[in-house]
Amino acid sequence: MWTILETILLGIFILHATVVVKFFQPSIVQCLLEPWFREMGFVICYGAIILKLYRHLIEFRTRKAHRWVVKDTDLLKYLLIMIASVFAYMSAYTAITLNFIQEDYSLLYIGQTIDGEFYKSCKPLWWDYVTEAGEIVILIFGIHLSYACRNARTQYQERTYLCAAISIELAVSTLFYAARVWLLPGLPPQIALLAWCIRAQLSQTAATLLIFVPKFFYQQKQVRNLAQEYSCRLPVDAFKEAAVAAATAAGSNAHGAPSSGHSGNNSDAEVGEVTLADMSPEDIRAELKRLYLQLEMFKSKTICKDNPHISKRRGGRKAQHRRFSLQNLHGGKHKDRSGDKHKRHKEEEVTEAEPSRTPEDSVCSNEGPSGIYADLPSGNADQK
Repeated sequence: MWTILETILLGIFILHATVVVKFFQPSIVQCLLEPWFREMGFVICYGAIILKLYRHLIEFRTRKAHRWVVKDTDLLKYLLIMIASVFAYMSAYTAITLNFIQEDYSLLYIGQTIDGEFYKSCKPLWWDYVTEAGEIVILIFGIHLSYACRNARTQYQERTYLCAAISIELAVSTLFYAARVWLLPGLPPQIALLAWCIRAQLSQTAATLLIFVPKFFYQQKQVRNLAQEYSCRLPVDAFKEAAVAAATAAGSNAHGAPSSGHSGNNSDAEVGEVTLADMSPEDIRAELKRLYLQLEMFKSKTICKDNPHISKRRGGRKAQHRRFSLQNLHGGKHKDRSGDKHKRHKEEEVTEAEPSRTPEDSVCSNEGPSGIYADLPSGNADQK
């Protein structure tokens, strides 16, 4: 986190160097150095701010089980790519400008103020207008990223301050570039230098305050809250052994042979009076280690309690009466076996009951007339 903030601060210092260059007399070196300081400082400062907004957006829009965390090293890699691109761009600008100088093209011109005074200044080039348009596009893209992550939760509303810094730079730069085309050519060099100073204070200084003041205030607040929490929530059993020993020694001096209950009461009374300022760093470190160990033990017990996925036996093999698929699987097998037996028994009963059906559906009806039907005519003849 502080690495990116230090990078932003470095970019702001480089941007302020453009005003320092303006103090010297106009020359070819000044006309070449001023764009270099401006563009390199711009990409370092506002490129880092845009990358911080990009990290907020990525962390906010992640919908996977494993959240993608963009580290400072990743942001520095992206920033180095941006710096390399701007370096190549400015190298091309310098090469073309030096070529124009060899062809007797001057980078300086002599202007005239409204009062009729003459002054020397750097000649504005079409290349400068393209560069200024590129700065405006980059700042608009940064505002777009800030708007896209407007619902993201950040510490001390960091997104708001970053967006404010970019918005102020966009407004000030737009007004300054418009004024430099229509107003500054007719003004004296002193007024032009004052305009450059005002522009630096409104954009770079305001960005410094918006980015670093809330950060420092938040860090100080966190330190105060942590100190207050340690002082108010000091464990009662901290350094109980030392307190018991001190109470025992005091009781032995007063009464000769104190009882265990009396020493325990004195220890409890003295432990409550222990403050964080009276504790040494080694004692605080030992007490925190003990508390962390207790928290880990409590966490392990809570995880293992009534957990069907963890076996209670020490051998590590899982019991057969677990509460999920294996029990249902075994139960399903038993149900299938009992169902097959019941089905077979039912088929046997149906087969045995088939002779008791009607004569049309019985087996005898399919085999022809039985012997009983053959004796019926002889019985009728005897009656006659």
